[in-house]
Amino acid sequence: MAPPDLGGEAAPADLEELTALPETFHIPVRDLGYRPIWDYRIDQLGIQGSHAGALLIDGTWYCPNLPQSLTTATADLLTKKIDRTTWRARIDARASYRLRPKAAPDHRGARRMLCPAAGTHPTVACPVKRRSLGRDPHLPLVDVTPTPARHPEVCRRESLTFHRDIGIRYWQELDHGLAPWVHHYFRLRNRVEHFNGYAKDHEAIERSRTRRIRGIAPQSLLLSFQIAHANHRKLASWLDTLQTNGQPARRPSNRHTLKHPHHWTPNGYLPDTTPEP
Repeated sequence: MAPPDLGGEAAPADLEELTALPETFHIPVRDLGYRPIWDYRIDQLGIQGSHAGALLIDGTWYCPNLPQSLTTATADLLTKKIDRTTWRARIDARASYRLRPKAAPDHRGARRMLCPAAGTHPTVACPVKRRSLGRDPHLPLVDVTPTPARHPEVCRRESLTFHRDIGIRYWQELDHGLAPWVHHYFRLRNRVEHFNGYAKDHEAIERSRTRRIRGIAPQSLLLSFQIAHANHRKLASWLDTLQTNGQPARRPSNRHTLKHPHHWTPNGYLPDTTPEP
């Protein structure tokens, strides 16, 4: 989301890029204890980084031998190479190839991740880790890419340490596109967009001429007062709905029926296939 128009002196053209750097955003946010989730532009989809052979794809670490059709699933949907039903099937299939957390992050934010073919409950069958073979005939079989060199480190070891800063610009804890991500992302995004609309309607924060002062610092200070006043308005409105003098609480609801997160795709929701009674 682009920053609000502060008016006065023009902000640098690369201000948004500067505020989105790991040093100025991702690392401080995680140091505060937040676990952010986000969506991606179409040019950010697919392989976003690698570590010891593991691939960071759409914000999640995967096996280096993930099939190509699963790697580009979301990008293929947005470029209309596949339909939404095919995208959903590929996203669900891709979950088996993800690296699994072995333990909680330590005090420095480092995470120990387990290969999907490792451990006592592998999610894929891989010829490199022979203990994963023959456990479950329903597990997808990894097609190992032949190479004259040794297999990547993530394939040669059971687990691997991912330090906090590795892939921090794109990595997120929820699988992009799956139901938990849809549930949390849209609940938080809708809340933010609702407040943005509320502040614009009641405080006119997008109108820079209401803050007749030059400079980003004083504009930001005045904007913070406007946002605080918008918060006060919302709290006052909520207090008015509480029960007083023995009268029942009056809380008009404008909530709509929520759609099931399993039906979401980047192009909208899949049609409901629930049979009518």
